[in-house]
Amino acid sequence: MKYAIYGISCCGKDTFINKLLKSGKFEGYEHPKGSESLNTIALDSFGKIFKELSASDKDDVRAEYAQKLMQKENIFADGHYCFPKDGKYDTVFTKNDAECYDTFFYLKAKPEDVKSRIANSAKNQKFANLSASDIDAWQKKEIGELRDICFKIKKDFIVLDSDFESTIAFIETYTTNYKTRNSYQQAARLAEICKSKASGKKIALFDCDRTIVKEDTGTDYFKANGASLEPVKEIFAGDIYSQYQFWKYNQLHKNFTVRPSTNQFHFNTLVTEKIGELRNEGYFIVGVTSGISTIWQQIFRENNIVDLMVNSDETTGTTISDFVKGFLAQNISHDHEVFACGDSLTDIYMLESASKQGVIYAPGKTRSSVQEYLNAHPETKIKQFKQNPNQYNNIEVV
Repeated sequence: MKYAIYGISCCGKDTFINKLLKSGKFEGYEHPKGSESLNTIALDSFGKIFKELSASDKDDVRAEYAQKLMQKENIFADGHYCFPKDGKYDTVFTKNDAECYDTFFYLKAKPEDVKSRIANSAKNQKFANLSASDIDAWQKKEIGELRDICFKIKKDFIVLDSDFESTIAFIETYTTNYKTRNSYQQAARLAEICKSKASGKKIALFDCDRTIVKEDTGTDYFKANGASLEPVKEIFAGDIYSQYQFWKYNQLHKNFTVRPSTNQFHFNTLVTEKIGELRNEGYFIVGVTSGISTIWQQIFRENNIVDLMVNSDETTGTTISDFVKGFLAQNISHDHEVFACGDSLTDIYMLESASKQGVIYAPGKTRSSVQEYLNAHPETKIKQFKQNPNQYNNIEVV
């Protein structure tokens, strides 16, 4: 298998890959040295080192390097998506890169740490004038664009942090069980379950926390067990909702025993009325949650809201993430009419992939991360409820 570790300069990719390979958990894997290989190919082909080549010659060298990687068996390769240049960005990611790897991991680092490393790196002095906010913007651009690309080509894009003990444990679990853990296969399994349970050809997918109910049930779950919410905030910092974030979140609460009363949760009337309307139109209603499955199972047992619940389940290798939700809607939409509703960036690909309609719900306030996505995607198919307490800019109402 070929796994890419992407990230901006000085985010720690080489250090991380070295730790992976030295952990003893990835026998048979190698780390091709990207910079060395590019220079070797450049010297052989053009008689110059890579950085001295023209833009078109650099593209040719990158393409040849990607072809060489494709011939290898098991690798963790570092890569770059773009570089800041003259107030803009120079994208170096190619079609060959997209085709080469099975999964794209992205090592997200704190901008302040990156700035400090750049200051001490002779070869990266061209980035020395970047501020922490510049570095943050660079990282956000890479994450946003790589995430879109990977979703389109049906490959995982998973954002990692600098908690190496946790990331190595996650990657071991993911790579050892790739055929069941990759997001597209997870979603394909779940889609077949949904379609087999539905009697007709109409399926509605609803996010749960802050959509079906006003609250985030996970917050109350942590409070009921006397656990701090600070680690949760750190996990999802920057509104990142890939498979790693939810795996790490699930590790935090897997041993909790106290369950909060469901009486403290309040249904969003606008959403439950829409569910009733869709059910009358013949839709099979599915609750799709990345949250605490035991709480949602209880809520749905006590209230006839949905016909089926889809949730994370470690025994089947299921971790509901942004991509799993998106691929779920996509898979069902091949031969069913799909309506989808959610409130956050976790739901964006599910809403975009719904064949009938994807509707964003803004309960208490609009989310800046969602508005940023909508601003960057003027071609979006997502709509918003006319009755939303708060409205997003630049999208239609229904």
